[in-house]
Amino acid sequence: MKKLLLITVSPLIFALSPLAVAADYPEFGGRCAMGIVAGEEFKTDCSVDWTGPDGNQYCFGNKKAKERFLEKPDENLHKAFENYEQVVTK
Repeated sequence: MKKLLLITVSPLIFALSPLAVAADYPEFGGRCAMGIVAGEEFKTDCSVDWTGPDGNQYCFGNKKAKERFLEKPDENLHKAFENYEQVVTK
């Protein structure tokens, strides 16, 4: 019986594990999302954050950066993902 339960539950746990990992780590490694939009890298302590429509946590260096980001969240998310690799490899 234990074996059957383990076989039944294991795939479910495995399937849900990326969701748990995503919730534990902020997007962009905790860097300021608005900074990445601007092409700059600013590490944050994630005390100012926002949960996006994708369920990910986005961090900001300060409240003003978050406010500016949220003026056009879809556009800024797109720019941040476009810029991320270039910003962190400078």
